[in-house]
Amino acid sequence: MVKSRSRKPKNGIIVQTKTNWLREIILSIFSIFVWFYCIVVVLFFISALFNYNDSYLILLKTAFKMTNTDIRSFMLFVFFIWVIFYIGLWSWKNYNIKRFGSLNRRLPPDYTTTQDLLKLELMSIEDFHLLHQSRVVVFEKNPIKEIRK
Repeated sequence: MVKSRSRKPKNGIIVQTKTNWLREIILSIFSIFVWFYCIVVVLFFISALFNYNDSYLILLKTAFKMTNTDIRSFMLFVFFIWVIFYIGLWSWKNYNIKRFGSLNRRLPPDYTTTQDLLKLELMSIEDFHLLHQSRVVVFEKNPIKEIRK
């Protein structure tokens, strides 16, 4: 058996791969675009919530033919739907707890011992000890017995 020894120190990055610079540039541009889009959407809703009108946001709201009141009513509708789903799922959870009890009923099984395996009588004691003591075992026929019903 090989004895354990200290490993060679590694320099910073664990996995080093060759990357295509064109692919990295395209991914960076796409990532910047998505972040910019997310910021614009958040500003769109926050500006409507606090009635803040910036020239760029007014242009965006005009393009969508929406006013701050329309956006607020949409946000209220979404919040109302969210509350309905929350109450429904909370009620379902409480119903399941009352009907089926808590989920802490099952205990993990104990560790299997040698005696437990031998009690099954699926293998002879000699074959069992041979499997546990040898590194390589070659059987001419399957040592596991048929299960009796």
